[in-house]
Amino acid sequence: MAVGPNRDELRTWSQYIRDTLIPELKDGTEVALAASIIEAIRTFLYELRTTYIDVDVLRYSRLHSALKEVCMMADRWPTTITLPATALLKTWEIKHGPLSDITADLWGPGGRLEGLIKLTGSGRLSRDGIPTTDSSPVMTMIRPKSTKSSWSVEGRNGLFHAFRTGHNGFRVGDWWIKPAAAYRDRVIHGSTNGITADVDGAYAIFMTANEEVETNDENVFRYWASQKDLGCLQLMKNVHSREMVRVLRSWRLYSRLAPKAGVRYDGLYRVSGYGVKLMVNILGEDEWQYSFVLERYHDQAGLDRALCHPTADEMDDWRDYKQTRDSISDDNNDGPSPACQEGDKKVMDWMQNNAGQIGNSSFKTLQVERASSRN
Repeated sequence: MAVGPNRDELRTWSQYIRDTLIPELKDGTEVALAASIIEAIRTFLYELRTTYIDVDVLRYSRLHSALKEVCMMADRWPTTITLPATALLKTWEIKHGPLSDITADLWGPGGRLEGLIKLTGSGRLSRDGIPTTDSSPVMTMIRPKSTKSSWSVEGRNGLFHAFRTGHNGFRVGDWWIKPAAAYRDRVIHGSTNGITADVDGAYAIFMTANEEVETNDENVFRYWASQKDLGCLQLMKNVHSREMVRVLRSWRLYSRLAPKAGVRYDGLYRVSGYGVKLMVNILGEDEWQYSFVLERYHDQAGLDRALCHPTADEMDDWRDYKQTRDSISDDNNDGPSPACQEGDKKVMDWMQNNAGQIGNSSFKTLQVERASSRN
């Protein structure tokens, strides 16, 4: 059998087709791919005719998914591409069975959910989407009855921990299926939204629900923190220390910058100001509201890199996860607080009615020059 592209080259081709070419053809405009690109893809597909590709390579490269998407858009591709793509898919189906059954091993070594264990409402453990049996060992838990579930993290990776400033080894656009996976990798401390902080300062913010108030500048936003988050006081200190914090957005965040799935790291932000105001919350109770102004640090990868995530491969894993039994009772686990879940419209109405107070709060803002003169 002829030696063709290796698995990494196949994955690169797959990602190029799915994340670059197909979005260009889907944007509604008449886009014609360059002749050089068409010829390169045709040559690549011709090489694949004499290359044996097993299931593990398909699972790793997602090449079958890329060719499926090409065939689904046959009216946008020349027949010199769609015909060999269709032939390859049929060949792989004959050799390996239904290609739809080839999915990522999310819980296996290197998988996106490696080391995560779901704690069910009864206190039993669940791995790989399969709950334990009655005869299996049980972790004793005392927790209120709820439709939500908790997650345990085993063997968190790496030498870094979340209580450090800077990128901490992460890149803008890094993406996770669940907050618990971000906790496992130590970009945040804990698997719920809020501020990662210790006695020395604040290091990261994970936002969901209505915690972000957008401005006219996509690099500046206001973070609306809960008075129950003890990290608020530490985040205030960052105004004076000028230490930056990592910002992560959830797919359940009410923001145009939120990822369409999972959790995404959007880079470093500087806390330029804060405000504290007594307001009436959605339950009609007095509550101190902490607001912070955050400005994106300029000397890092642009926000456009973050907005490219989740990629097509990441969306594959997201859909596979959502189809597992493990996620059936977990749809709301990454989302807003129960009060927000029960009345999204009430939340938005309340925000609209209080927009003047929120937008015109008195913020304690320190100019960079003034802060520099104090150091």
